[in-house]
Amino acid sequence: MPANMKGIIADTFSRMVQHGNIDKITVKALIEECHISRQTFYYHFQDIMDVLEWSVQQMTQHLVEESLKAADMRSALQVFISFSVEHFPMLQKLMDSQRRAQIEQIMIDAVSAYLAGIAKNQPRTISGNYMDLEILLRYNACGLVGVLLAYGGKANLDQDRLTLQLEKILSGELASWNEA
Repeated sequence: MPANMKGIIADTFSRMVQHGNIDKITVKALIEECHISRQTFYYHFQDIMDVLEWSVQQMTQHLVEESLKAADMRSALQVFISFSVEHFPMLQKLMDSQRRAQIEQIMIDAVSAYLAGIAKNQPRTISGNYMDLEILLRYNACGLVGVLLAYGGKANLDQDRLTLQLEKILSGELASWNEA
């Protein structure tokens, strides 16, 4: 058995999603495509949802790691925007599936991890108690995921402009409705 069987199963699952309906992928179809036994599958995963969650978590973890390596917020946002544009067909299939709620939550958690990481490195501190900071983090994570899903598939998307707009929002430069 290959050392990275979990990765092989997840990669096969991702290929199957790209070419079909995610809701129609079964354990049986996946193990046939992987040429593995049912026992091997269940050694690594509990069910199809477990494969999906693990795959999305791996993808978002890599994305967060790349964004945290970026020199500044603008570069990090470009990582997220480029990813959403490049992978939009797959993201759209995931969002159109019955698993949308779970996938959105994984994405929001990943963006929250990124935002928490950059917040730790900010020279100034945000005033407020822990609950205030948590809600601010969650609000921005939900907003960022929503914007990436809404704009990632637009054919004429100006990625640089969207990056600047998101940077203004996250930096607080564009923070109030009554200043607009």
